[in-house]
Amino acid sequence: MTQVIIIVIIVAILIALGSGLLGMLRGGSAGSDKMFKSLVIRVVLSLFLFILVMFAAFMGWIEPNMVMMDVPYLSD
Repeated sequence: MTQVIIIVIIVAILIALGSGLLGMLRGGSAGSDKMFKSLVIRVVLSLFLFILVMFAAFMGWIEPNMVMMDVPYLSD
């Protein structure tokens, strides 16, 4: 369930990014307002996503990948 919420938030961030692009292409006062609102939405969603991932890892709902590289130490 947590993974679905994370994917939905990422898609919403991408939609806000596209909305900001359209505002930039439109230009003028209306485009500037649309870009600013899009930026605010992206920042809020990104912060929420970061906090959600940290909380989910803390609660044990998701587990980070433990990649251990077995590289021998080369000494001179």
